[in-house]
Order: sequence, then C-alpha cells, then structure tokens
Amino acid sequence: MTSRPIEVFLTGATGFLGHYVLAELLAHPHIRCRVLLRPPISKSSARLGQLLAEIGFNLPALIAKGRVLLVEGELPGSINSEDISGVDMVLHAAGNTTFHANGSGEPAKTNIDGTRAILSLATKAKIRRFSFVSTAYVCGEQIGHQSEVIFEAIPPIRNEYERSKWEAERLVWAWGEDNGIVTICRPSILFGDSRTGRASAMKGLYLVARATEILARAMDGNHRVDRHQIPFRILGLPHATCNVVPVDWAARQIANISLEPTTESSVHHVTNPDPPTHQEVKRWLEQYFDIAGGRFSNTTWPLADANHYEDLFYSLGNICLDYFRDGLTFESRRALDTHSGRRLIDGAAFAACIKYAQATNWCRAPSEAHDLQPPAEGFNPTWYFESFLPEAVPHSVIAKVEELTAVVQYTITGRVGGSWISRFERGRLTETHAAPSPLIPEFEYRLSYEDLDDVVSCRKPLQDVFFHGSAEMFGDVERALKMVPIIGEFLKEFPVIDNECPRVISRNGVSC
Repeated sequence: MTSRPIEVFLTGATGFLGHYVLAELLAHPHIRCRVLLRPPISKSSARLGQLLAEIGFNLPALIAKGRVLLVEGELPGSINSEDISGVDMVLHAAGNTTFHANGSGEPAKTNIDGTRAILSLATKAKIRRFSFVSTAYVCGEQIGHQSEVIFEAIPPIRNEYERSKWEAERLVWAWGEDNGIVTICRPSILFGDSRTGRASAMKGLYLVARATEILARAMDGNHRVDRHQIPFRILGLPHATCNVVPVDWAARQIANISLEPTTESSVHHVTNPDPPTHQEVKRWLEQYFDIAGGRFSNTTWPLADANHYEDLFYSLGNICLDYFRDGLTFESRRALDTHSGRRLIDGAAFAACIKYAQATNWCRAPSEAHDLQPPAEGFNPTWYFESFLPEAVPHSVIAKVEELTAVVQYTITGRVGGSWISRFERGRLTETHAAPSPLIPEFEYRLSYEDLDDVVSCRKPLQDVFFHGSAEMFGDVERALKMVPIIGEFLKEFPVIDNECPRVISRNGVSC
C-alpha cells in the first residue's frame, strides 16, 4: 500500500531561486506541488514552463501527471482559501529584492504584507508546517559570526530589503508559536548554476561584475591610462569573504531542509562553508575582463577625493557598495553536514557564470515594448526629444555644466521608437535632429521604450536600467558614463508628470 503524496503549496516559483526550488521538490517522487502564479495565469505559466524547460523539466507533462497544479492569485491580494486547503506544507519563496522603498510600496508589499497574507490563509486552512525563504543578510550591519537564531530586536539594517525580511521572519516565527512548526531558510548571495553557469536574473554579485564590464569597456578606447594599472579604490576588506552560493545548490538545501520531518521550529543558514575572499573575487573579475590596478580601501562612499575612474565605476549608483564590505561568517550546520570538500564557487565556476550572463545580455529578458503598442495617449519619444528637451535643458542643471560639449545619440527600441542626435556645447543644447542626421555622435544610449517611459517619469532611476533594463552604451563609453549622473539630475529636476506643481514639466509643455 502506497502512502499519500505530500502536498506543498509553493510561492515565488518564477523567481531566480524559486523555479530551482520547484525542480528540487519535484525530484522527490512523493511530492505534489500547488504553485501560485500571478494573473494572467497564461502568461506566468508560460514563463514558468520556459524556466523549467531550461533545467530539464516538462511543465505540461508534470501537470498531466498530477505532480503540479497551477493556482492563479497574487500576494497580498487575491488567493482563494480553497486553493490552499488540504496542503501539508507552505513553502513561501516569493520575495522582492528591491533595496530601497519605492512608490509601489515594495519591498514591504511583497515581503511583509505578502507573508502576512499567506500566514493568514495557512491559519484558516489549519496547515501545521510553514517554510520561509529569508536572507542570511537579515543580520544587517552586524559583523563577526552569525548564529542560526531569530533576532528579537531589529539589527542595524542597511536597506529596506533587509528590514522587510527581518519583519517577515518575526511574523513567521510568531505564527509558529501558535499554529505549528516553521522552518526559516537564509540563503546568502545567489550565483549561477553550479553545472552550467545558468541564471535567470541578475542580482547580487552580478551587479559588481556588470559594473566591472562597463569600466573595462570604458578603458577600451582610453590610451591615457594602462588598463592594468587603473588608479581605483575598492571600498572593502580584501581578506573578508563574499558568501556566494550556486542557485541550484541553495535550492536543493532549501527543499531538503523544508521536507525533513521535525518536531520543532528552526533557522538554517544556507551559506557557503568555504566562500571566496574579496581578494579572490577581485582577481577573478580582473582576469575575466582584462583590467587591473584596483586596491582595497576600508573607507566609505562618497570619497571626498574620488578620482575620475572611481566616479566612473560608481556612477551607476551605489549598487556595488554592499558586496565587499562585511567580514561576516555564518553558522551553518546543514552546509557543513553536506559539504563534499570541493569549493562551491571557484575561479572556473565564477568565470562560467559571467560567461553565461554575457551570452544572455546579463540575464535580461527581451523588453515587452517590442511586442506591445502603447495607447494613443501614451508617452511620445518624438515629443520628448524634439520639444521637451530643447525647452527644459536651458533651465536645468545641464546648462550649468560648462565642460559638457558632446554629440549624443539616443536610440529607442520597440514599435514606438526611433533615434535622435543632440549637440551640447558648454552645457547648451544647440540642436537635436531625428536620425539620419548630419551630426556624428560620439557616444550613444540605447534603451527600450518601456525603460525610457519609466526613467523620464522617475518611476525607475536611470542608473538602474543599465543593470536591470534593456539599456546599453556605445561609442565612447567613458564619456557616456560621465554624463549619466548629469542626466540623472536632469530627470529628477524635470520629470514628465501631468498636472503637477511648478518646476514640473507636463506633456503639454514646460512650467518653470
């Protein structure tokens, strides 16, 4: 007589980590999964099917066999209570990794409100097991050895992501005290697949690698400085460690920990028992991108005496600042028990992950702007470049930058797109033409219609689209990088927002 399958309700299955967790659960033949997908389910299920196919799983076949049941819903909003009733365990892997609070309420909306909502449903359904995916960096700015315990008081937090995960952990732990058994898994920095280098999103250390690639490209046409002796300070400690783990390994640990029979709640660090040092990561990056010269400095940004190359590296925001700082070590009973002696991340594995990221345009999916026609009243790039900029620039920070003399091309991709070329002379915008134009650009910014609409309305920082969006620089990349902070200030000064107060530009003109 066969025993009844264990039924798991999984959230976050289309995430960087989540689809690997689903694959690891399905590797156990006695597990069935109900998978929460955002509406419209046709779109999210196609995304999940693609992700699983890339790692050798056939979603339609799994559904046909009854191994997977797709549930349409969204946290913290609409999930029917009957969709979760009868399951044996919830594995809550959904999360938002935004570091700073934004206008949509993230990361608190997903990480706190979403967790509260799924816990409430679990209570109503009388579920007794709840597994939660948190982060090893819920410890914030603490240093030294971190134990596998719940933080009763909030640690010195570095960003809103860490704060939201700490609050979510408290909610989960309190639920366990009244309702059942909870397992909290805290993975560290996720990297690509240990076998192939594959990744479906660019997070964590990929951001540092991407910034290094951009710096290397800026050096390609620079004959003034030896690319192997770049005067550049890396803000961090060389002999501290960068706790990075392969995403497939982390998913296997999380699935196995969550499925283990237990009679009490517990916390587990899913961390690397032999992580690379920051010095090793620096050497791997330099070898891969063929640059060198950086030296570690135990100081903080902004540097009072930052040189040109430091400004270039950090010009895309403070994204890279959190990855070389901490000298943390983690208690990890599980990792020690399963450690084979072979390093989880070495130089060869690191290079394979970067190679895959480059081959997939840094894990960026094609922009939906290529497939969707914006509404007739939507943002108009022609109006922006040919009417908005000539009116706004004379009143902006750009006009004060006398050293700005350049010919710049902007190429917008998608059905609503085009290319425009502008000449700046000592901060003055002297002319703008739609391409083809007699002007010869010195550098080019290329981005999707969707990203352009986001950055001009300040829904997304310009710096972020070069990491997370469909954006790129061509030509004299060094000069293009230097102009990014200036453009960023202009966008904050003059956002495209309708019906706002003075010094805000509406789509009908400038009100200064």
